[in-house]
Amino acid sequence: MYSVPVQAAVYSPDAFSQKKSFRLFLRDHAVGLNVASLMAVGLLLIAQIIQVNAATTKGYQMRELENQIGELSLLQQKLQLESRKVQSLEHVASSVKMLGFVESEQPTYLSASVPSVAMAQ
Repeated sequence: MYSVPVQAAVYSPDAFSQKKSFRLFLRDHAVGLNVASLMAVGLLLIAQIIQVNAATTKGYQMRELENQIGELSLLQQKLQLESRKVQSLEHVASSVKMLGFVESEQPTYLSASVPSVAMAQ
């Protein structure tokens, strides 16, 4: 008779032991993993609270700055209106009369044939 080589399926015990050891690790360290997971979730929640708080603070600051912009725009409009009033011809004419200025009739010109220079003493 002829001998036929038989190839048997060989399973390495390492493959089973890795799966088994991971399961055993999970089972043995379930409390530690739960605590670590809870801590990670807690840190994420704290980060979320900090982020929302920062965004809210920036929102309040933006609202205050927008209010200041509105107030300054109104003040600028008032100042421009006052400036137009002061620069109007009617105002200038009334100011001239209030200050006691009079209109000049005939200007008198000086002749300077000889140059005049001031001398230091």
